[in-house]
Parts: sequence; C-alpha cells; structure tokens
Amino acid sequence: MKKIIYFLIIMLSLACSEKRKEINKDLIYFNSEFLAELGDENYEKYESELKSKINAKYIDKIIYISKTIDANACGNYSGDIEIKKDSIILIYKLTSDEVCTSTSVVKATYIIKNPKEKKYKFDIRYE
Repeated sequence: MKKIIYFLIIMLSLACSEKRKEINKDLIYFNSEFLAELGDENYEKYESELKSKINAKYIDKIIYISKTIDANACGNYSGDIEIKKDSIILIYKLTSDEVCTSTSVVKATYIIKNPKEKKYKFDIRYE
C-alpha cells in the first residue's frame, strides 16, 4: 500500500510540475529594474526613451544592452535571448499570472556572451 501511495505522489508531482524552457546559454545576466509607473511625475521623463533604438555596447567578448521598455506594472518578468544568424532577439517574458491595467517603465539589462566578437542587429520581443 505504501508503494502505491509513493507512486501516486510521484506521478502527481510530475504531472503538476511545469516544464520550463531553458534559458539560452549565451545569456550571462538579465535584470529588470522598475523606473516609474503611469501617473508618476517621472513617467514622462522615461516615456521618450521607449521609442529609442536598442544600443549595444561591445566589450571584449560580451555584449551589454540596457533598454528602457514598457511593461505591466503588476507583472513579474524574466529575460532570454534568441540568436538567429546576424540578429539577437531580446525576450522579455511575463512569468506571473498577476496583471493589472497600469503600465510601468523598466530598464531591462542583458549581458550576452560574444566569443567571436561578432556584430549583431537587435530587436525585442514581449512574451
């Protein structure tokens, strides 16, 4: 009887566990820093930066990107990248079920391995 209970617990645990996609191995670091929420006095100051292009800094064998983007003020996010030939897509992924009607501005920072010191085009994708 104990074996059946253990077996059921293991099966339920496996069935309920969420399969997570692995983060790209070339992404060394990701951070998302809250700057302002819609209605804050600083929001307009950052709002103009939302439309700016992605500026990458190539430092030896890494790429440093810091981009001001908009996000749901109540959500939690994670970062990832997708590399395609001459392009890197920065992924900004909502990881929480909690969302609200308010918008915030955040600074998303990505540090990416670049062992071949190659120059890339950049884009951002929200998931």
